[in-house]
Amino acid sequence: MLALAVGVVVVASYPVLSLVAATALVGLVAVARVLVARIERSSMKVSVPGFPVEVTVARTTRD
Repeated sequence: MLALAVGVVVVASYPVLSLVAATALVGLVAVARVLVARIERSSMKVSVPGFPVEVTVARTTRD
């Protein structure tokens, strides 16, 4: 009887767990895309007489 109850709970909760897993996956992909976009930016120092200037160069998919 206990096994039947556990089985019912597992089957009933599967859609909820599946939705939670899918939502977590979408969130992780979004975070990974943001991190990759930030990593793709590189900064370089440009020498201007008397002033150190830092320029950030961002590469995009349109470049």
